[in-house]
Amino acid sequence: MFRNLLLGIGLLGLAVASARSYHITLTEAYTVGTTQLKAGDYRLVVNGSTAALEDALGKVEANGTLENAARKFDDTAVVSNSANGTSHLRAIELGGTRFQIDFK
Repeated sequence: MFRNLLLGIGLLGLAVASARSYHITLTEAYTVGTTQLKAGDYRLVVNGSTAALEDALGKVEANGTLENAARKFDDTAVVSNSANGTSHLRAIELGGTRFQIDFK
């Protein structure tokens, strides 16, 4: 019983340790799918192969997938395109890593 408890606590610790978060500031409003993101500060939480943008209250605003790029990104950058006067968030490249969060 005690051994199972220790194993459970260890697994929980690994799950918490694997989640990483980054501070992201969007300088303009973006659309992700049907969700409208306002300009402002967000927390990008990466957990395994998935990621979520959370607002200041911890509410999930957009979900994405983690992808490995061929090269390391020098700076954190937002990748977007514009259609019909609306900016669509496509991805976020995380500076200092090979990770890109895809919001397709």
